[in-house]
Amino acid sequence: MSVGTGFVGRAAELTALEGALDDAALGTPRTVLIAGEAGVGKSRLLEEFEERCTGRDLLLARGSCVSVGAGELPYSPWLAAMQAVEAEVGAQALVEGARGEQATLAALIPALTDPGRPREGGQLARAHLFSLFLELLGRLAGKHPLVLLLEDLHWADTSSLDLLLFLSRNLRRVPVLLAATFRTDELNEDSRHRVVFGELIRGRSSTYLELDRFGRDELATLLRAAGPVEEAVVTRVHDRSGGNAFLAQEILAAEHRNPGGPMPDHLRDLLMMRVDGLSEEGQQIVGVVAAAGRPVSGALLEAASGLPGPALRSGLRDAVTSQVLIRTEDCFQLRHSLTAETFYQDLLPGERAGLHRAVAAALAASSGRDVSPIDQAELAHHWFHGRKDDDALFWTVRAARSAATVHAYAEARRQYGRVLDLWRRVPDAASLCETTYPRLLDEAAEVFDYAGDPQRAVELTGEALQVVGGDGEAQVLAGLHEHLARLRWRANDTPGAMASARQAVALAGDRPGQAGATYARVLMLSGHYRQAREEAEAALARAASAVDRGYLLVTLGTVRFLLGEREAGVDQLREGLALAESTDSKENILRAYTNLTYCLQMLNRLEEGLDLARRGCDLAAGFGLRMTTGMVLVGNAADILLDLGRWDEIEKLIGDMLPDGATEDLPLYIQYVRAEVCVARDEREDARAMLEMVMSRSAGKTDQDFVGHTYAALASLEIADGNWRAARRAVDEGLAKLGDGEGVFPALRLAVCGLQAAGEAAEHARRTTPPTADRWLSWAEALAGRVATAMAELRRPGGGRALPVAEALDQVAAAELLRVRDEPQEAAWGAVVSTWAELGHPYPEAQARLRLATCLLRRGATAALHREVAVAARLAAGLGARRLTRDLTALAALGGVALTEELPPAPAPVKEPDLGLTRREVQVLDLIALGYTNARIARSLDIAEKTVSVHVSNILAKLGAANRWEAALIRRGEAR
Repeated sequence: MSVGTGFVGRAAELTALEGALDDAALGTPRTVLIAGEAGVGKSRLLEEFEERCTGRDLLLARGSCVSVGAGELPYSPWLAAMQAVEAEVGAQALVEGARGEQATLAALIPALTDPGRPREGGQLARAHLFSLFLELLGRLAGKHPLVLLLEDLHWADTSSLDLLLFLSRNLRRVPVLLAATFRTDELNEDSRHRVVFGELIRGRSSTYLELDRFGRDELATLLRAAGPVEEAVVTRVHDRSGGNAFLAQEILAAEHRNPGGPMPDHLRDLLMMRVDGLSEEGQQIVGVVAAAGRPVSGALLEAASGLPGPALRSGLRDAVTSQVLIRTEDCFQLRHSLTAETFYQDLLPGERAGLHRAVAAALAASSGRDVSPIDQAELAHHWFHGRKDDDALFWTVRAARSAATVHAYAEARRQYGRVLDLWRRVPDAASLCETTYPRLLDEAAEVFDYAGDPQRAVELTGEALQVVGGDGEAQVLAGLHEHLARLRWRANDTPGAMASARQAVALAGDRPGQAGATYARVLMLSGHYRQAREEAEAALARAASAVDRGYLLVTLGTVRFLLGEREAGVDQLREGLALAESTDSKENILRAYTNLTYCLQMLNRLEEGLDLARRGCDLAAGFGLRMTTGMVLVGNAADILLDLGRWDEIEKLIGDMLPDGATEDLPLYIQYVRAEVCVARDEREDARAMLEMVMSRSAGKTDQDFVGHTYAALASLEIADGNWRAARRAVDEGLAKLGDGEGVFPALRLAVCGLQAAGEAAEHARRTTPPTADRWLSWAEALAGRVATAMAELRRPGGGRALPVAEALDQVAAAELLRVRDEPQEAAWGAVVSTWAELGHPYPEAQARLRLATCLLRRGATAALHREVAVAARLAAGLGARRLTRDLTALAALGGVALTEELPPAPAPVKEPDLGLTRREVQVLDLIALGYTNARIARSLDIAEKTVSVHVSNILAKLGAANRWEAALIRRGEAR
């Protein structure tokens, strides 16, 4: 910490920063978070670090958040940092680094021009922007190691935080250091800031530094840097400040003004002492700077304060001399934000409003015709707090649209919420904003959906429909109903989505356009394949644009495949892909790749499907959509690798996408694949955690394939745990959720899983309580009937032959039913073994060989038993399927068979620190560390929120933690 030019303490923190920079310079990107209360010296630490970087071959830039409209200015610290980068390397270097993507990157780099062309919206588009920015930083760092210093992130907008998290997770093998500061005393329990900081802290590439207050000796050194200070004064200052550097300096200044006299009792009085001593002009200038919430230029100060030149200069001189204001280049700002906050809070409401109006008027006069998104947000903020509703509405609409344009959806949502409130208070709002209220509602709905609140988006679009009324223009109503259908689908309201899509098609008449495409897709995903085909064909016959035709061809090809027209469906998918490529429609191209890989997997053309999925992943990365649509294709590839038994490649594939190991952010359809591997490898606690997360996040989801996969994985886990009643519940719930949809393959998969549970349960009962074995027979026979129905449906269009995996599952079902009945099953399991071996699915093959070996043991066929156990053990060992290996080893021992091959040992359990908590309290603490609120923890663990509150209180007491933040650090092993 400094007084004048000195620096006190913080040796360990400086060493950590310099170590992180050394790592980054060698190509290992690092993130350093510097936290502490206001006034503890975070900014000064960064300044000292920056000074020590002088002379090194680095590209260093700093960007700060500002308190004005905290959280409303999209990407403000990044824009400031990139302006500093431009000052170092020049605008042309940034243009070259953008490689033709200037229009998109203009959202984050002021030097790049935006021609104003329409942009795609949504999370895919935001992911594209983030990926392009990631690549640009890598190119800049390729010339000189790049250091970005971001200050005061407690005021950051959500999009800036999301970008920081994205970069921290995805920067790889480039010399980049990200260092950021934030206040620990400014974080709300449920804020996005707390969640992001928690995730950053847990990152493998992150270092967390929390600055403590100075001890007495360090504080004495700080206070004496500018001159001698008596021991008694040092003691008094330390006692009053508690070692906070900024407060200590203010107390010392008060001591100098009134030696030996009484000190103010309240922090407000202490911080206002300097300001109270200023001239009237000086205080007026301080008021403008405090209301502005950021550094203010002399010209803006003059315009907003209304002071003539001589009075302005006199007031500035007074404020700077008294160390209330400091000058930075051509701007003025308060020496510390605590002073600004205290002065602002001390103003009367009318005084604040007047200052905001003055600042807004000065900003508007100086902005010219082309007003940047940041200036629009500032103008909206100042006019709103200046209580000038018409101007506030005018600028807030523009700020909302600009935020949405640069994919800052959290900020756009906040602005649209304010717009909807202001609209009702402003006469002739439609004329002022040059739009209608229904259009505004629909705009807002789209933003709320992109921001992760589809339920509120549904409400807004519903309100728009009410305002238009049933007798409104048909095409307008059709468009609103189509939008409502998409929103309802994303909100997991399948019946509502189908009803809205159906209404949209009816209103669209002979121009179905997007309405027809949406209706067909919703029908397909919800398992109504025949109707989906009819709607897709009708819409395709009237589709005007090539993009719409490509979208419909992909839907139609997928539906035809699912209805049994396998080769025709694949051909039509390829036709849709070719058309999508000719129109350069990224969404259609990747959707075609996704659906084609699924179809190839169902045809058991696994290597071909895997190759296509990998090519799709590469394409998604090239489109800048690696973390969105790319992850869908990763899910397809992972599912194929699961079938092929190449399980280690699944985690490698995920690791390539998420190098930081942030697996909690993986899409749900990848989580259940990982869970299935964990079950087979006897990592059941991990599997349960994954599936609990999947189930908690997918309530109401009706996608047929997802439901079938998820409940089958859950049932497999319960079978592994020997909890067959729970497995039965999972199967029954899943089948009920699938309902009467035409997606019979998911029902087949789930019914076979149920038969496996029944077989295990009946066999166990015959060993332990024989009379209870028959209890499973009626359920097993009902499931066998479900299998027969599914197979009949699957074989009907295929000339009596179903999909290869479906035929294999049918054989498994028949063998399992024999096991439940305790009838001879050796021949049945022999057929299952042959089928899985021919298809190239090693895990179910090994499982079937275990069942066959059990039959061979019963009749004493030792040689055949040895062969089956040896082959199965070799397969299980190659997979790392420890549970199956254990069962095979036990069976071999019963049969007197020696397994000579070395089997992989189970992984050594990771020893968790003994925190003195119960198992449930540890679960709660893990979710606290993820940034979960009590309500979210309650939903995840299926317990009452009040119970969570009791657990949290107990956890804090047992750990001796002051708050949830400290408890999370203790869990991570960083107790202070």
